[in-house]
Amino acid sequence: MTDDAMPNENRRYQRYAIKGDILITSRPLFHTVGKLRDISYGGVGFEYVANSENARLETVEVDMLFRKQFQLRRIPCRVAYDISVEQPPAGGVGTRRCGLEFRKLSDQQASLLSLIFGS
Repeated sequence: MTDDAMPNENRRYQRYAIKGDILITSRPLFHTVGKLRDISYGGVGFEYVANSENARLETVEVDMLFRKQFQLRRIPCRVAYDISVEQPPAGGVGTRRCGLEFRKLSDQQASLLSLIFGS
């Protein structure tokens, strides 16, 4: 979903606000880098600075960087929504919020993800 309206609330898992900086970037070109805002066992929400170069995709692989302690790499996701938070001035950049739903995590990815909720 790429329009500018928030989708209906259909979450199965409770979302937890992120304290501190956890970065997320898309693969393979790493052209979108953002900051996690919330996370659940089912997905994440993050904000990023966008310009006209940012591609709008339906599926994506992402990497998450946690406090320099460990990383989750190549997480397959479906884009649930990608909306404008702050409209850019003409020819400028603006802020967008994106919601990702996790798809078929490996055992290692699921295990590392569970560490976030244990801390």
